[in-house]
Amino acid sequence: MQRIFTVDEIPSVSVEADSAEDFELVVGRRQVAAITFLGLVIVVVCSGGAYLAGKAMSAREEPIQPMIQVEPAAPLPAPSVAATIAPPADAPALKPAVEAPLFASPVPKAIYIQVGAVEKGVGIILVEGLRKHALDSFAAPGPSEKTFRVLIGPFADAETYQKARNIVDQIGLSNFARRYQQQ
Repeated sequence: MQRIFTVDEIPSVSVEADSAEDFELVVGRRQVAAITFLGLVIVVVCSGGAYLAGKAMSAREEPIQPMIQVEPAAPLPAPSVAATIAPPADAPALKPAVEAPLFASPVPKAIYIQVGAVEKGVGIILVEGLRKHALDSFAAPGPSEKTFRVLIGPFADAETYQKARNIVDQIGLSNFARRYQQQ
């Protein structure tokens, strides 16, 4: 009688005096469950370690952002009355008294950088912050009545677009180029 492994609910021990070779190993359901659980824990730990090692060894490459070809926008309509008052040559440079409006509509077929589509209050804060970084920004109507797009532009050429894009990237704001169609 040589049984090496059996599963019984009631463990039994068999000892025979005549035979030193015969032995019986009885494992209950609890022991089988414990051994299975231990095996599962070992597999999970090894898998987690392999995942972390692979993640640490992989090279982190940032995706290259595609360059957008910017076509010259249509010239902005000139005001009907244009008057210029030149200060004296020895006068210090003054800041204009009237700034561009915070809310405006985009020029059709012009290229803008869109920084976000947010609520009115957040849009005002973004526009003012972008203007402090010398970016010509404004809030335009968005997809709904309560949403406004924060735009920078329009850009006359690719060089000014790229300069503005670099400034926005340095600030850390996510953005994308957008060409507006006539609505």
